[in-house]
Amino acid sequence: MNVSKLLIFILSLIQVTFQQGFCQETITVRASGRYFSSELTPNQTRDRAIEEAKREALNKAGVAESISFTDFSYQFEDNERFKEIFQSVSSIETGGEIIVDRVISENRSFNEFGNMVVEVEIEATIYRHKSEPDPSFRFSVDAVDQVYQNGDLLKFSFTPYQSGFLKIFNITDTDAETYLLFPYTDPSNPALNDDPDRLFVKGEKVSLPDNPAFDHGYTLELDNPDRTQEFNILMFVFTRQNIPFTEPVNFTSMMRWIYSIPPDQRATEQIGFVIKKSRN
Repeated sequence: MNVSKLLIFILSLIQVTFQQGFCQETITVRASGRYFSSELTPNQTRDRAIEEAKREALNKAGVAESISFTDFSYQFEDNERFKEIFQSVSSIETGGEIIVDRVISENRSFNEFGNMVVEVEIEATIYRHKSEPDPSFRFSVDAVDQVYQNGDLLKFSFTPYQSGFLKIFNITDTDAETYLLFPYTDPSNPALNDDPDRLFVKGEKVSLPDNPAFDHGYTLELDNPDRTQEFNILMFVFTRQNIPFTEPVNFTSMMRWIYSIPPDQRATEQIGFVIKKSRN
């Protein structure tokens, strides 16, 4: 083997070894869940049954004791609706995480007490962690309000406690529609794109957006102008390495991307806010 071929082989081996060490362990499992209620709507009862199935799936993967499900508790007027949209998000700072790939079957019936009973079977992917979160790898976000009027501008500051790379997603309660807020990409005008390789330096406070495409801030608008309000989540994902997000942007692809990153290589924060229709 000549020197050039040997060098290529060594570099390829290093890359494969790095990727294998960086990836999370994944397990695909099937699990069942059952829930009954006389007070919840059919869809809410179904959601609870899916949560039970998720817990069974986690138990099968051997990580049930290290999982806690996120319970968003922002005190908004329609808080229950907000939690319904995002209740599928499990805690991303624990020993494992889960994505429901599909609901295989669903049966609805009533028991002898008149309660609706929903039984589901799911197929899910479990992401098992090989590392613990690093408490020193953190950041802070300032100046995000809980309530905005339609047409208001969103501007905030980001301060990393260690150097790293940032992605910001915005998720709305319209079928959990998801957008990549930062880095901004405009295929029609690449000159206005954010730098996808930008390094945020330890201790340096940055005001965002600082992109000329958004002179004074991100404009907040209701997706549906007929609605009076819309719930949103800003999902901040800060990573030690520059990990590209290359999939079509949606809620599931975002969560899969986050879950694929080991906990000691990422820090996340979710900040909720409401956009309200102007009274004018």
